[in-house]
Amino acid sequence: MEQRPRLRPGRRLSFHADHRLPHPRLTTPWGRSRRMRRVLRGATHVAVDGFLPVYGRVGRSDLGEDVPLLSRQGLRVALISHGTDLRDPDAHIQRNPFSYYATAPREWVDLARGLARRHRTIAADLGVPLFVSTPDLLLDAPWASWLPVSIAVSDWWTPRPALTAARPPTVLHRPSRTVPPIKGTQIIDPVLRDLAARGRIRYLAPETVAHAAMPELVAGADIVVDQILTGSYGVAAVEAMAAARLVIGYVDPPTRALMPDQPPIVDAPPDRFAAVMEEILADPAAYADIAAAGPAFVARWHDGTAAAEALRPFLDGSIVTT
Repeated sequence: MEQRPRLRPGRRLSFHADHRLPHPRLTTPWGRSRRMRRVLRGATHVAVDGFLPVYGRVGRSDLGEDVPLLSRQGLRVALISHGTDLRDPDAHIQRNPFSYYATAPREWVDLARGLARRHRTIAADLGVPLFVSTPDLLLDAPWASWLPVSIAVSDWWTPRPALTAARPPTVLHRPSRTVPPIKGTQIIDPVLRDLAARGRIRYLAPETVAHAAMPELVAGADIVVDQILTGSYGVAAVEAMAAARLVIGYVDPPTRALMPDQPPIVDAPPDRFAAVMEEILADPAAYADIAAAGPAFVARWHDGTAAAEALRPFLDGSIVTT
């Protein structure tokens, strides 16, 4: 197994922003409200991300108060959800026998259950458009619209095709989080370490990687193991598909049934992960076409075009907020 040098994480994600707000602890509610009014001056639409309060402090304020205020200011409001902020743990366990909620710490699951229930109630009561960034969340909020995650596709392009070299394939697994263990690393890592010890694969398992370093790391891999417990897929899988890497994950049948186009992801639920790896290693060339299909799928759904189309009814007013 190869482990690249530990990189200093720093700020893993950094994006341009026209306005930056100080941490709520560094300002008073009055000061934050005044600053937000200045930021929103001239705006016509507000998309509230992750159910975070617009004017108040996290944990002390309620969007149920903020959204009517924004509407009275003449702003059209929508909500955007990304996962645990909306997902029902009990429903997830019921449809997915490998659900990470079944093995995660009970305290964390209880907190997630209560928060998600509260957010679903807020979203339903407010009557504003709700967008979800992963398709499985449509099972928790059927009235929502899928807003596909978007990436800078050109950042991930690499000329080297996957699974074509004579040497053992290089496999990368770098979960964005390991606590709680929602990606299945506790199952994935021992299998990959064993394969690496037997010379079957070259295993990349960096401890900490800044996001800016990920395109190079992914380009050096043939296979990217994403997650095998969530039943859906997220940004890491999209980035690997954009690089035409073979993505191993698990998109459960109810989620696949919702999708208009099937993602080129090899399903490897926990009870079959080791077997799937053996199947791939026995005939890697047979999986090269699946890897090669990734960029076209990303171009259709994750380069920003599909997201813009999903937002269009909200932006042009054909979806009327209440």
